[in-house]
Amino acid sequence: MASLSGSKPTQSQLVLLLLGERESGKSSAGDAILSRRAFDRKTTRSCRRAATVFGLQVSVVDTPGWLSPSTTPHTVSEELVRALSLCHPGPDAILLVLPTTSMFCQEEWRAMEAQLRLLGAPIWKRAIVLFTHGDKLGALPVQEHIRQQGGTLRWLLERCGNRYQVMSSTSRTARLHVRELFQKIRRMAELSEHIREIHCRVSAQLGDLSMREEQRRNGRPQEIEMTVMVNVYGSRPGRREASGSGRRRGVAGGADGLKPALTLILLGRRKSGKSSAGNMILQREEFRRDAKTTRCAAGHAEISGRSVTVVDTPGWSLFGRANPEQVRREMRQSPSLSPAGSKVTFLLAVPVDSFAEKDRKAVETYLTVLGDGVWRSTAVLFTYGDALEGRTIERFIEKKGQPLQWVLDMCDHRHHVCDTNTDDTAEVEQLLEMVERS
Repeated sequence: MASLSGSKPTQSQLVLLLLGERESGKSSAGDAILSRRAFDRKTTRSCRRAATVFGLQVSVVDTPGWLSPSTTPHTVSEELVRALSLCHPGPDAILLVLPTTSMFCQEEWRAMEAQLRLLGAPIWKRAIVLFTHGDKLGALPVQEHIRQQGGTLRWLLERCGNRYQVMSSTSRTARLHVRELFQKIRRMAELSEHIREIHCRVSAQLGDLSMREEQRRNGRPQEIEMTVMVNVYGSRPGRREASGSGRRRGVAGGADGLKPALTLILLGRRKSGKSSAGNMILQREEFRRDAKTTRCAAGHAEISGRSVTVVDTPGWSLFGRANPEQVRREMRQSPSLSPAGSKVTFLLAVPVDSFAEKDRKAVETYLTVLGDGVWRSTAVLFTYGDALEGRTIERFIEKKGQPLQWVLDMCDHRHHVCDTNTDDTAEVEQLLEMVERS
């Protein structure tokens, strides 16, 4: 499989990958970008075409469009994967094509997510939403179109860093839109390069692992981090806002009266009730409970004025029934499914049954892949709460002894009991309030 890493676009070369559902206007958009008729209207195989546009050597890779998750032919999925090999050395931008003439709701997102998952690598740092049939908007501003579409589209845009471009069907306007698109791709690449430079400089300032361990033992990681940022930027940074304040582009909290956006990443062993808990939070059957979770999957909902993303992950096994390396790999990738700017919290699913030292060791082993700071963003989610049968959760914790106490100590005793057999929305509200406070 080809890599998505690619390189910073040069002054003379640009590689663009078009992805979208069937009849979304992908091929027409490719023609508009290349300023010529380059693609068939019924794309059945991924293909690459090139032209010189505004002095750039531009290559566009068109792909077959998908349908719903259950009706998309396997050949389409194979062609999407093959398209990456046509993007050598890697796409500079991935254009997610959405027609302005139809709604983008949960069903459309699930179809998109099913295909993007096949690419096997995070795409969001290079993704741009391309709205086709822009002339159909008439006098309606694209910002109003986005607002009318609802939360699912806004969530997708957040995943893409709020990058989007309108593409018109008329040739004269399309030329202007293509120029704007190229400018946005350039800015996206420059920002990515700037972030990499900052990361390298911060890493150099932090020094080796032993120095970081010394700093953590002194108990002042936040002050150390802020000192480093002062040195990197050469000036005093802006005051960091409290976690969960939600002051971010597009979906801010606080001043405009909206609640902060939340991302809940479910972790735990197999059969721990993760998928059921995710369905309860989203208040619909988003994740399959009757199938083994092997890849990360995300669902989204608007809950009591909040933008909430839930990420389900593969569970580890104490008995060798799960591939440990695959579980770790998926866990490492899970934060990439969170929209930019949302508050990320890991929910460690612990069933209300047994929890012994072997369970504690597994928790410690697997959560380590998410970094030393993971515990500051982790809460225990006790699943199958109906099994308490009138007992208090405090009594259960006491009975399970030191292994469970260790886990709760690590996450500062943040915990919540979840009963997936109830439709009581108050339980979800209590969980979200706990996450906001933490």
